Amino acid sequence: MNECFSHIYGHKRQILALSGMLERGTVPQGLVLSGAEHIGKSMVARALAASILGVPETDLSRNPDFISMTPIVRDSGSKAYDLDDIRDMLGRLGQSAIHGQTVAIIDDADVLSTAGQNALLKTLEEPTGKTIVILVVHELAAMLPTILSRVVTIPFFPEADRAISDECADDVKNLSSSSLVDRLKMAQALGKRDAVDIDALLVALLQTLKHQQKYSSKALNAVLKARERIAANGNFTIALEQLVIQLGTYE
Repeated sequence: MNECFSHIYGHKRQILALSGMLERGTVPQGLVLSGAEHIGKSMVARALAASILGVPETDLSRNPDFISMTPIVRDSGSKAYDLDDIRDMLGRLGQSAIHGQTVAIIDDADVLSTAGQNALLKTLEEPTGKTIVILVVHELAAMLPTILSRVVTIPFFPEADRAISDECADDVKNLSSSSLVDRLKMAQALGKRDAVDIDALLVALLQTLKHQQKYSSKALNAVLKARERIAANGNFTIALEQLVIQLGTYE
């Protein structure tokens, strides 16, 4: 299994398939990671992009050959892409990569309009240079059949509950049940430890919130965003401090 996925919990079959593609040099130019929201597809996509480009994941945002697209969130909470933004992104894909390969991740690709998907289809049909487009999709049925016929789709599924150690359980209890001051102290203490299984800790926190009936979509999203921030910049303490403050607002 490729080391770029070592920080990601679960999805062993999917990661094994992607690792095989990386090792054989057969990553397709169009790839769809599909499944329910908040199960780690975007994290896998970023890890894959970093491996393809040969850079640490923390350096992705500074890499000129990496493109990341996220939709606009409207006041109503719905998401959408501006067609001009999609065309600009496709224009960048049509240019030669600086280091030989260009990788684009389109999050929530299923909210693309029909016009946006058709614009993307032209790139998938006639890719220019060495380009790889990774689509992160929650509702596969929202994608045009012509798009799906030109990509490799890898389905993702929610992970089952995970057994946790006594030490991890105590840490999670302090993070989820104490006062805000105590939560912040706990976050700082965890940041000073020599070794912390970060992924196990966050998964255990999700389980605890679920059992405490605090498992709202906002809380889930906050924990997953914390995982992404840690993967992006490696600052566990700050990400954990931000997380416990956010969780306090959802109680």
